[in-house]
Amino acid sequence: MTYELAADVGGTFTDLVLRVGGREVNIYKTSTTPGNISNGILNGIEMIATSLGLDIKTFLRRCTSFACGTTIATNAILENRQAKTGLICSEGFRDTLLIREGGKADSYDFYMDYPAPYIPRCLTIGVPERINAEGGVEIPLNEAAVKKTLSELREKNVEAIAVSLLWSIVNPSHEKRIGEIIEAEMPGIPYSLGHQVNPSIREYRRTLAAAIDASLKPLVQARIEEIKSRLSGAGFSGELTFITSSGGRTSPDEVIERPISLCLSGPSGAPQAGCRLARSEGIVPGSILTTDMGGTSFEVSVSVDWKTPMHREVMLGNHLFGVPAVEVKSIGSGGGSIAYLDAGGFIHVGPESAGAIPGPACYGRGGNRPTVTDANLVRGFLLPDTFASKQLVLDVAAAERVIREEIAEPLRMDVQEAANLICLVAEQNMVSAIQDITIKRGVDPRNFTLVSGGAAGGLHVSAIARELGIRNVLIPRAAGVLSAYGIMTGAKKMSFAHSLFTHSEAFNFKSVNALLDKLRADGLAFLDRMGVSRETRELKFSVEARYAGQVWQITLPFAADRLDSGGLETLVENFHALHETYYAVRSTGERVEFTEWNLDAMGPVSGEERRTESDGEKDPAAALIGHSEGDIRECGGKVRIPVYDGMRLEVGARINGPALVQEPVTVNFVPPDASGRVTAQGGLLITMPVQKQIELAV
Repeated sequence: MTYELAADVGGTFTDLVLRVGGREVNIYKTSTTPGNISNGILNGIEMIATSLGLDIKTFLRRCTSFACGTTIATNAILENRQAKTGLICSEGFRDTLLIREGGKADSYDFYMDYPAPYIPRCLTIGVPERINAEGGVEIPLNEAAVKKTLSELREKNVEAIAVSLLWSIVNPSHEKRIGEIIEAEMPGIPYSLGHQVNPSIREYRRTLAAAIDASLKPLVQARIEEIKSRLSGAGFSGELTFITSSGGRTSPDEVIERPISLCLSGPSGAPQAGCRLARSEGIVPGSILTTDMGGTSFEVSVSVDWKTPMHREVMLGNHLFGVPAVEVKSIGSGGGSIAYLDAGGFIHVGPESAGAIPGPACYGRGGNRPTVTDANLVRGFLLPDTFASKQLVLDVAAAERVIREEIAEPLRMDVQEAANLICLVAEQNMVSAIQDITIKRGVDPRNFTLVSGGAAGGLHVSAIARELGIRNVLIPRAAGVLSAYGIMTGAKKMSFAHSLFTHSEAFNFKSVNALLDKLRADGLAFLDRMGVSRETRELKFSVEARYAGQVWQITLPFAADRLDSGGLETLVENFHALHETYYAVRSTGERVEFTEWNLDAMGPVSGEERRTESDGEKDPAAALIGHSEGDIRECGGKVRIPVYDGMRLEVGARINGPALVQEPVTVNFVPPDASGRVTAQGGLLITMPVQKQIELAV
């Protein structure tokens, strides 16, 4: 018997999915161990092995693959735990990271502090050299100055070095030579070159990407090597992969070489999981809103025609560095998010979280502030004795105490009302996040199916759907570990990019085709390293394009790996059509400029087994395990809520609300005026009532 394993290491929980013979057989959840994530991973693996009646070495010897999503890189940036890094730039351009792109997120916020540069100016040193925009050498590289700069950085005890020179994307010879000098003068110190990390025409984003990549290399290498060593020592000899910001899986060596790709690693798995699970249930059309509410955060993504867009507006803290990533909107609103009152008595929920340690007050680990999980327990939506497959007995009295002291008494309300208020505020935060990437972009969420993920999501998703006017809500069987499921089933994938400016009126066919050949060779070499068979490989080309005079580009896919005059004509027409789709404007006849050429090299996406549809509606009575006294806003107070064991519900079982469905790692709520049906894949499809036409305000 062989196994495949996937893990998503979050801020609060580590989620795991086990697969046998191409189908999911179980899902697991264990606490993340802050400071040493490999402990949490090994704890989860030991839990799985025990459930199978195996010791951990026997289990891992039978595992053919282990795919992992981790917050190593993301948390290092957010918590300022990256390595001390020096930056070598072109002389006269020490302030690139300080000036940024000249604006700020909110032009009307006069109290916003000016953010500090990612690398301080004292560690940023310019060297004499200059490449022009055509790739010509205006000023040769002063190698003596480079060696002097490295001596200065050595004296300042830097642990990594970033190199980003002007127009290195056109001619990288100076950057490459500095890399060679670093290897000779400071052997063993990690460094990153801007043209390799992010070959963007935008100087700030390219420089910041190089700085972040270099600063993460010592930490990421140490953590990845630790995970490899711990797994190997425990008996694992299969294939180890990590999911990247682009939603694909790659090898540890690729991640160590380019650790910036590990940023937003875990959340990138959820959108593809949401689409695949909805598609396997026969849901049409392919307009999907995928949400993932964990212990610390809430993520949402929009997919149209089963495709989730990529973007280059990746923001971590105050840093925007333009590396391609799956477009996911994230806010600090999870089950562990802390509720508090501001000086004016207004209630807030998040972004601060109780985390894994100490966790919510009801966990009994020393938490003394109210969280969303505490509120759900107090309002009767969680059963204290059967929570998380009985791994933890919840303390109702502790939850009531912190809500009473921190929220109810200051607002002069009872504890039940305060608990409902906490959940309402959290739900409104999540609704606002969804509105930001739908309504505010001209997308009507009422035309979408809402797929719920995350251990905390099933209790709130129906309220979110009601607020947005969404009728269909799918809570998959794997909802509690949705990102881990996406990691398990995701493709092996790596993105490659090179800058080359040309335009439609004088297109440089020779240089473009040579560049496409280089991209193709890089992509095939990656797939060779990943062991992807030739018949299952997929190469997807795209280009960053814009009208002449525009500042920003849009990503334009194209099918061919070589371009001729006919291909250029198709490319230009496709750009006009895509621009019209995005902005309702088409400028036929206008010159189109192309700045950056990209390739996604992909292996096969794992399949899943489809369960047989039921031949009729089933009675859920046999799965009834008890009742809970729950406080439901729509019912005006406490009502007796039936509680069903989700694992005992048959395909086709229909559950009328109000009802709670308890799964191994999550609890799902069917509201009073809705009904749920167990789907072919074992998920719960909730149909919300038809509402009167509502106005969705921007």
